[in-house]
Amino acid sequence: VTAAAQIYSNSTKQTSSSSTLSSTSSLSTSTTPPTTSSSPAELDECNSPGSVLGPSVLYNLWRIVYWSSQLLTWILLPVFQSFTQAGEFTFWGKLKSSIWDNAIYYCSYIFIAIILVIYISTQPGLNLDWYRLKAIAAAASNTWGLTLLVFMLGYGLVEVPTQLWNSSKRGYRLNQAYFKVSKLWGERSDAEGDLENALGNVEAVNRKIGLEHSCRKYVDIILGKVPLELTERVRRRRIEEDPGLVIDEKYLSKLHKRINIALQAHKRTEAQWQELIDRVYRLEDQMKNAGSNQRIYKHQNPQENKPWYSVIYTPVVEWYWECLVVPLLYRTCAFLACAMSVMLTWSEITFFVKSPPLSLFALFISAASYNHNYPAIEIISFLTICYLCICAYYTIFKVRVLNYYYLASNHQSDEYTLLFSGALLSRLTPPLCLNFLSLIHMDSHVLGEDRPETAYTRVMGHMDVVSIVSDYFNIYFPILLVVLTVATYLSLGSRFLSSLGFQQFLVSDETSGELVEEGKELVKREKRRRGKLRDNGSRRGLPDRPDQGETRVEIDNNQDETVGVTKQVPTYSGRLPDMEITSRDPPRNIFDDI
Repeated sequence: VTAAAQIYSNSTKQTSSSSTLSSTSSLSTSTTPPTTSSSPAELDECNSPGSVLGPSVLYNLWRIVYWSSQLLTWILLPVFQSFTQAGEFTFWGKLKSSIWDNAIYYCSYIFIAIILVIYISTQPGLNLDWYRLKAIAAAASNTWGLTLLVFMLGYGLVEVPTQLWNSSKRGYRLNQAYFKVSKLWGERSDAEGDLENALGNVEAVNRKIGLEHSCRKYVDIILGKVPLELTERVRRRRIEEDPGLVIDEKYLSKLHKRINIALQAHKRTEAQWQELIDRVYRLEDQMKNAGSNQRIYKHQNPQENKPWYSVIYTPVVEWYWECLVVPLLYRTCAFLACAMSVMLTWSEITFFVKSPPLSLFALFISAASYNHNYPAIEIISFLTICYLCICAYYTIFKVRVLNYYYLASNHQSDEYTLLFSGALLSRLTPPLCLNFLSLIHMDSHVLGEDRPETAYTRVMGHMDVVSIVSDYFNIYFPILLVVLTVATYLSLGSRFLSSLGFQQFLVSDETSGELVEEGKELVKREKRRRGKLRDNGSRRGLPDRPDQGETRVEIDNNQDETVGVTKQVPTYSGRLPDMEITSRDPPRNIFDDI
């Protein structure tokens, strides 16, 4: 943002037309060099801000930011990702495994780079040198990044205002929460089943090798990562041993990797289950209190230890906040986000039109620079960049590729996912900056005009180094963005995934309604379970809510030791019929001594 002061101060130095270029928190620009030197008095007359930077500061800053992000996203972070999931037991073993896993990844990019260089070298009148090779590499990287950015924006520009509007509707949020409960139940059961199968293999290995075995230390490392209660549960079961199993360091490395993934998935689903049930409680409280005439907020589970602000945040204040203010804030934010999305979509599909300029943000910046209004340049640039980042990064936080990439809330994302999202953020930063330069008509090569170079384009070059990019990208970029926004608005992607068996929450879908009803039953069952635990804990003097992992283990152990109760053995599926009890449950509290 501070770099915009340079344009503001230099705009009065030109004796002819006042062509002022703007800069933002992610971008930097420069203006036509002055023909005459300016004195400090002239700068003071312009009221130049104190944040004016020298012409070389932004250039050097962008060199650091750009090339460090490229180094991270293409070389370091992929190695770090494989390193976190490597099952080897030593540092050098993990490093060797991660480099080997990325060998195909690196070779494919080298092969593409060689083909690209050969293609460009055959073009007439183009002499390859270090500067052009660097520009070609930057153009290829930014072309891939801009393509990825189109997909991110096509989803985020529609989904951000839509989710804000839906958040103001209590019934929609509650049904969506029930839907997530049903899906999470199946995922939780699958994660528990995978973990038990992996622990069964570990226990089989533990029984097969003795204390003097050379691989015994590796088995102890694996067992040290497993909670004691889970180990005890597996040891009480019958484990089938494979007589032909060859136990060596390679096999134990694969088993170690499998255990790490299964433990992370089990821990994540257990934490998400508790958090989602608590969220359902809150949404149910909001639904019940919204229709209350008493205007006093009541909770299903009153808090014993009230927070310090409860003196001000009384039940009456809480009712007005939760039932009136919060929905109104969501609707207001939805209207503002919708307006920004419409303006950005229009500017994205018209940024290549030079005369007359149709990009709204280019008109805003031009008007502010014409009036020498530096604060307006800062505010417009800052808000535009912020909303672009929100829409692009919102998609990163919401997208899920099976269990390969999944950002979970409440600190439940694994290291691999965090590094993968970091690589995406680093990969999106340069094209996001270039895209904003195009929106405000600051990239001279996009418009085909002779304009001064910005500090950013001086570092990374331009997209027109490769002719296929410069000739066709300005045409297909807007078309693809419009197609994606329309597809997102019509929920075509969600409908397609639902048809493939990946259930998505659709209001008019019959399957979604069935999963919502199933989620309601699961929530009722969880309430009964927590009620029993609360009653047992109050008599024993224990906390009302035990640890989530110990709670489930305690229930399973009590059920296993219960005499005279026959039930169907559940398969690890999210469907309720798989978990139905075939005979009557024992009376409550009859096995407290157990």
